[in-house]
Amino acid sequence: MASGSALRGEAPDNRNSVTVSVRQEDGASTDYRDLEAAEILQLQAAVARGPIPVTAIESIRTRPMRRAVFGAAKIVHVMDGAAKVETASGTYKLSPGSAFVLGTGRWCSLIPVRVVRVWTIYVDEEFLRAQMGWALPVRGRVLPGLHPLDWTGGPLVLKPGIDNLRRVEPIWRQMSVLDSLQLPPEKAAARAVALFAWAVELSIEALVVPGLEGVESRPRSPVLGTLSSSSAGQAGRAARLLRARMAEAWSVEQLAREVALSRTHLTRLFSGQFGIAPIRFLTEVRLTEFTRLIEETDLTVDAAARSVGWSDSRVAAIWFRRRFGVSPSQFRRSPHPFVESSAP
Repeated sequence: MASGSALRGEAPDNRNSVTVSVRQEDGASTDYRDLEAAEILQLQAAVARGPIPVTAIESIRTRPMRRAVFGAAKIVHVMDGAAKVETASGTYKLSPGSAFVLGTGRWCSLIPVRVVRVWTIYVDEEFLRAQMGWALPVRGRVLPGLHPLDWTGGPLVLKPGIDNLRRVEPIWRQMSVLDSLQLPPEKAAARAVALFAWAVELSIEALVVPGLEGVESRPRSPVLGTLSSSSAGQAGRAARLLRARMAEAWSVEQLAREVALSRTHLTRLFSGQFGIAPIRFLTEVRLTEFTRLIEETDLTVDAAARSVGWSDSRVAAIWFRRRFGVSPSQFRRSPHPFVESSAP
């Protein structure tokens, strides 16, 4: 996500809007309006690490988001549940397997239908247009309004299908953990770009006119090799167990016994299907739910940590700080740390 571009513009209803300015080390600033707290922190982390043009965040929502204008284009993919997205040009319904695209500087509000799990890709719009121009060289083969020469930045709803989104999800997962790998900024940026290009490759069928020849994307695993349907089923079952029972004190050995595999075989299959090892996947699942609890409830940090399976809240705080740059307690006291806020 480019860290140096300023955002300007007004939402139609400014009664509850807030402008926030993210300060960079060189003294420049980037303004954002009415962002959700966790999203502001993610943007600050992007500014701190340098100009990575794309990042991915998994989130679970049970409450509506306020109207927000973002300093990057966003692509929201619905994995589970359903939601509506309000924009200046109308309201759009999203079901599992659908995707919503919105350009920089345009407000939206996500309203879950009870509960929704989404992956949101925040991407520098200039980078996005360049990538899509390369991936979609023949304008006439692309769905109407989607080619970068035709897209105005307004809202688009795509239907890649849930099977496609599940196939691409391991790539987003790898993108989301780049911060914790402590890579040099050049390698982190290069890997983020490569992962984004890979995700586009696997999604080409959803971007072109149906029925065209030569656009089928052959499924590939995030690591070398492919999985048989039975192996994929066992890895998938392991992931579902971790999500459903995240509060338990899992080990790889226990998980392997649950799905009748050896520890080594499970780790290989799981990493092949989901892009990261089982226990790291569990950490990400816990962190996503912990973040929701911090944002949406009044639970104490200790209670929120225990509810997702961390008996020591210091562990939760470490992972939270790695993702957002502040502790959960700091977040609770001041949802916009190191951000200047003023009513317009």
